[in-house]
Amino acid sequence: MRRSLDFLRSESGQALAEQSLLLATLLGALATFGLWLMKAHPEMLDAIDVQVRSQYFVLSLPFL
Repeated sequence: MRRSLDFLRSESGQALAEQSLLLATLLGALATFGLWLMKAHPEMLDAIDVQVRSQYFVLSLPFL
């Protein structure tokens, strides 16, 4: 337990803690924005679905 506290007090431990906080903040912001986008613009999800399905269809065509 003592070693882990010493690690967090060192420079590499501080960098790890800062990086994990930034990653958690970024993921939270992306999730919040994604939820807002799905509620505010549901037709955009349909457009993305059509685009992805058409790309899969084109990729599934045989080469001549």
